[in-house]
Amino acid sequence: MPESKLSPRRISAVEKQRRAVELRMAGHTWQTIADTLGYSNHSSAIRAVEAALVKTLEPAADSFRALTLERLTKVIQVFWPMMIQGDYSAARTVMQASSDIRKLMGLDSPVQVEHGGNGIPIQHEVSQVSIEIGDVTEALKVLADIGAVRLEPNGHQTNGSLDSLYPAQTDS
Repeated sequence: MPESKLSPRRISAVEKQRRAVELRMAGHTWQTIADTLGYSNHSSAIRAVEAALVKTLEPAADSFRALTLERLTKVIQVFWPMMIQGDYSAARTVMQASSDIRKLMGLDSPVQVEHGGNGIPIQHEVSQVSIEIGDVTEALKVLADIGAVRLEPNGHQTNGSLDSLYPAQTDS
């Protein structure tokens, strides 16, 4: 007979996953989470958090997503000025944070899928954000439009456009 979804073992496992999400939100390493909760290794702690997020343990998972988004936004805010000054390491950091935001928000997933029947073709629409170093301004506008980042004034007079601060370079 299969184990009940309400068995003490399953309830304990869900509670342990919830606790793993909370510890990760608090900034603990995967190994610390594994050691604290008795997982065999850091990979087990990662899988526990992933399982909790998939199951969407609502309060903890939503808080983790929001906290992670805030942290990634802060990374972009901190490294953005250095990237604009030509620091390629900072540019890589900004691009990685942008990629992580896309994954967190599910932006690389299909946005709309319509299935037809009776001989009607299946239509798929996929939205994807692609970022190149040359069009960071446009990428940030896209991320701002979807709410993934906040663009805030930094004291420069921009006339409402990032382009006035960082005009596009033309090939000569």
